[in-house]
Amino acid sequence: MVQITAVFNRHCLNDVLRELFENEIEGVTVTDVIGKGSLGIAEKNNAPDLYPKVMLIIVISDDKHKTTAMECIRSHTQDLGHGAGKMWVTPVLEVERIRTGEKDESALSQPIPRATTKSNTFFTAVDTPSS
Repeated sequence: MVQITAVFNRHCLNDVLRELFENEIEGVTVTDVIGKGSLGIAEKNNAPDLYPKVMLIIVISDDKHKTTAMECIRSHTQDLGHGAGKMWVTPVLEVERIRTGEKDESALSQPIPRATTKSNTFFTAVDTPSS
């Protein structure tokens, strides 16, 4: 099992999520972040020049899904300019689904097919309607 962490431009998020979900990779965490890459720090008004991005975290159970997830991210975030983002893979030793106590690969899978339809719109913390 591995964790894929990717930091990239926010405008790519919906396309990345859509393709991940089409490939049945649904367990994702998205966080708004700011930071900088390896271009150096430029200061404006005594504040470092940091850029808004999103960080996507996915825990994957096997190499096939790892390759698929990385290609989904890469295909929608890769461009010719600097600052497209970074992606890295970290080993995961153990996973547990808190609700049921399932461990490792069984905690990452969805054993019962969902009857819900998939939406083409994804919400983020900024635009999620409250209930």
